[in-house]
Amino acid sequence: MENIKIILKWSGKEYNIELSESDNVVDLKNAIEKETGVRPDRQKLLNLKLKGKTPEDECKLGRLQLKENFKLMMMGSREEDIAEANTAPENMPDVVNDFDIEEDEIAIENQEVYLAKIERRIKEYNVKVLNQFRPDKKLLVSNKT
Repeated sequence: MENIKIILKWSGKEYNIELSESDNVVDLKNAIEKETGVRPDRQKLLNLKLKGKTPEDECKLGRLQLKENFKLMMMGSREEDIAEANTAPENMPDVVNDFDIEEDEIAIENQEVYLAKIERRIKEYNVKVLNQFRPDKKLLVSNKT
């Protein structure tokens, strides 16, 4: 069996990994864990394809027909990095909510600007009587001018 040399790119660094053709993808992931500290279930291996699809974990590396010094990219995070990202920093500044309006809110219908407009319209509106009122009869009002 022939040895396969793989260059792993991860987190801006390159790692050299050497395996045999009889090893499978799980062995590759375990070797990557020894080098990087990233657990196999957290690893996403890019460029590793078999007939256009991601190979199964049981697939032998010899079937992938990898070239000498094959460059493999990985996405994944160490457990320590995940734990660190999930904990809140101790020296966080107080959050200031600047979306709250500190002033007392006045309802639109009670604002001076709109009350003045209504007052002006009431004074300036001309009522045009089309027919005189009739006692004990219903009244029809039209706003057509």
